[in-house]
Amino acid sequence: MWPSLRRAAAGARLKNVSHLLPVSSGFTESNLNGGSWTGVREIGCQVSSHELPFCYSETVFPSIRRLSSEPAERPFSNKNDSEILGEDGSDLLDDNLECDDELAQRNDAVRLSEIMAKIPGPNFLAIDSSGATKLQDKTYRPYLFQIVLDAPSSSFRHVLDKWIKDGNHLDRNEVVLVLLHLRKQHLYRKALQFVEWMVRGKLLNFEELDYACHLDLIARSHGIENAQKYIKKVPLPFRNEVLYETLLVNCVLAGDIQKAEEVFKEIKDQCLRLTVSICNQMILLYKRVAPGKVADVLMLMEKENVKPSAFTYNLLIDLKGRSNDLAGIEVVLNEMKACGIKPSTATQTMVARFYMHGGLAEKAERVVEEMEVQLLESKDRRHVIRSLLHLYAVLNKPDDVARIWKLCTEPNLDDFLSAIKAWGQLGRIEQAEETFETMANTPAKLSSKYYNAMLNVYAQNKLLAKGKQFVERMCRNRCPHGPLTWDALINLYVNSGEVEKADSFLLKVAEENPGRRPLFTSYFFLMKGYAKRGDIHNTEKIFDRVKKAGYSGRPVHYRLLLEAYINAKVPAHGFLERMRGDNVRPTKKILRDLRST
Repeated sequence: MWPSLRRAAAGARLKNVSHLLPVSSGFTESNLNGGSWTGVREIGCQVSSHELPFCYSETVFPSIRRLSSEPAERPFSNKNDSEILGEDGSDLLDDNLECDDELAQRNDAVRLSEIMAKIPGPNFLAIDSSGATKLQDKTYRPYLFQIVLDAPSSSFRHVLDKWIKDGNHLDRNEVVLVLLHLRKQHLYRKALQFVEWMVRGKLLNFEELDYACHLDLIARSHGIENAQKYIKKVPLPFRNEVLYETLLVNCVLAGDIQKAEEVFKEIKDQCLRLTVSICNQMILLYKRVAPGKVADVLMLMEKENVKPSAFTYNLLIDLKGRSNDLAGIEVVLNEMKACGIKPSTATQTMVARFYMHGGLAEKAERVVEEMEVQLLESKDRRHVIRSLLHLYAVLNKPDDVARIWKLCTEPNLDDFLSAIKAWGQLGRIEQAEETFETMANTPAKLSSKYYNAMLNVYAQNKLLAKGKQFVERMCRNRCPHGPLTWDALINLYVNSGEVEKADSFLLKVAEENPGRRPLFTSYFFLMKGYAKRGDIHNTEKIFDRVKKAGYSGRPVHYRLLLEAYINAKVPAHGFLERMRGDNVRPTKKILRDLRST
């Protein structure tokens, strides 16, 4: 097993290919990295709180209304001229940007399920697709999550101290759920405030996972160095591999290879147990920034007798696929099966996507056919159906999308979501709208992600007028919103040629919501729009805002910046030196483009 895996990893050299990251529609949107408490977004285990409030106060609706009510300044140009994303949008995913690595997110769901299973106390209630819950205890109690969410930073301690004085008891289960929901909304600073309030009042007897959670929130809110200082304050019995893995996860999340290697070395130096999850984090990092080092991690795993997990194989398949080594994918698949690990639906979806990109449509269709056969015996039919909808849409087979959709006789919200995305991919707007209206007429209350899916359909197909009407509907329905909604709006306006309006909107909502960071994709859309025009000044401006937003330097930043210089027919003097200054390695495409300028 190991020799062939090492050869597969050692032979992988990422090429600058423009293709979409294989995405299984059964997984949620947004961000990456496994870890003890990290990356908790769309949860993979069944938990509940007292009913999670659907709406929360923000100040962005006026900005959204202003944006959607303003007339377009120019008519649409033809499809080719106004194309902003197209296949080039895949460049974003090729660079493994934050909130786009589905492989890492799968690891999250598994790790979170394991953690929740260890927490003592009564079983949690199951959340249905709409987020609604059935309460066993009808007695009214103030929602701790809502209190934490609404508490201003300036009086946070006072508000929660009053909650305790009012006779409320802080229960560990309730603490877990508050942190869970804050993480789902990416409110890491508020989550940190909550944890530090408990620490200051000695309201919770900290255990292994509590220290890991605290460290993770410090790293996300105040950086890796502050998290390293925190480790020194943790009691010695709890300075174990769980704590260091949490720190490692944040180093990988930040793309900080130097810090990650320091932490990895410290784990070995302290003779802590080397787990497959720790090794997977290093593979995940090296897959992005130093593919040649993946083989070294595999050699260490072999030496320490650490058996690869399904996630390890998925990372290797992704590595081979990104380097366009389709034969290497088959080697890894064979090793995976030889070890008794059956490829999941998500793995098959990823393999099929790589085959499609590599021009092996017949092989991709065979994988899809295998998935259809498994549909008959699968315990998770919904997951397979969602993936098939996605794959047939990518294969441009609307009849098969319609056929598979009919098999979903009792669709839940996420099934509707997959169908909407599939119809949008195919440009079938009427079918997407019909599916959305059917979903909207179900008893379930729709969260923002379902509205965002339809908004993205309009954005992908450059339907600005329909998109603006839909935004008005979202506002009337008081739909919760945040970075994902902003991202869809920016995509809509940039695709329609209204780059300046999208730029102004992003600047406005970022100022109005200082605790919520816009997605990297939002900046990507703006950079792409300006770069296509050869607008160096504004591309550089967004490039600077990306850094100020806290996103680490990646080749995609520089590829778009270079595109602006090329389209403006201006020499990009000192470009490689700038990249070296940010510790970013140039891709082959960047080097090729620089030679041609």
